[in-house]
Amino acid sequence: MTTRYQLHLNPHRIAADHARIRLRAALGVGGLVLPSLGLDEPSLLTGHVLVELGRATPETVLRMADLLLSGFACADR
Repeated sequence: MTTRYQLHLNPHRIAADHARIRLRAALGVGGLVLPSLGLDEPSLLTGHVLVELGRATPETVLRMADLLLSGFACADR
């Protein structure tokens, strides 16, 4: 049986999962993988579900920063 709390959480969980999938796909285009990318537990106060970015090597973080900066530079043109 689905509780009212679960019904409240469902749209938040769907939105967070969509964001996680989209980020994983975008990073994949740049050749990056964040193995621990996932969903956090829902906030007990708000019910919001956050995307957990996890841990990454310094090399991965630097590559991600370079990709972001390249994207920002292209957007400014």
